[in-house]
Amino acid sequence: MRTLFALLALTTLLSACQSAPTPMLPRAAAPVQARSAAAGPIDAQFFNTARDAFRWAEIEARRWDFGARLAKVEGRNVDERGRSMEWQFYFTAIGKDKALMVTSRNSKREVPNTFFGGGLMDLSWRVDSDKALEKAREQGLESFPVISMELDSFLSWDIRSFDGFYRVDARS
Repeated sequence: MRTLFALLALTTLLSACQSAPTPMLPRAAAPVQARSAAAGPIDAQFFNTARDAFRWAEIEARRWDFGARLAKVEGRNVDERGRSMEWQFYFTAIGKDKALMVTSRNSKREVPNTFFGGGLMDLSWRVDSDKALEKAREQGLESFPVISMELDSFLSWDIRSFDGFYRVDARS
């Protein structure tokens, strides 16, 4: 009986401690304007440049294997500022049969390690995607977004666009 009264008192106390419902807030004075489709794509759909997105990917690769080395970088639909909706980073490690793919959208999974060599020297990759596109513009690139950008073990950016194919050295 004593336990029943204790439970009843505890229930009453808990219900009394609950906060009151949040009052309705007044509406904004100015109406929110809808974005027209003719205004172009929403800028927020693009994320970081490849080098900026690489920071998180490298942390995840080190969790997978402390000796993991970058083997390839891929981005699709890259805008004129070198930003992609998703960058994919492939890492290899000595003694592992699989490679690790980490994306800029916070996903990761092991993939077959049949197409990757020994891996890049992470520190020798100096030219980010935005600078690579600037150099490609000097070679004649005009159309954006570019179809794809890839950085592989040869340390060159391979840029494919509707204008053609461009190669930019990623070391200098």
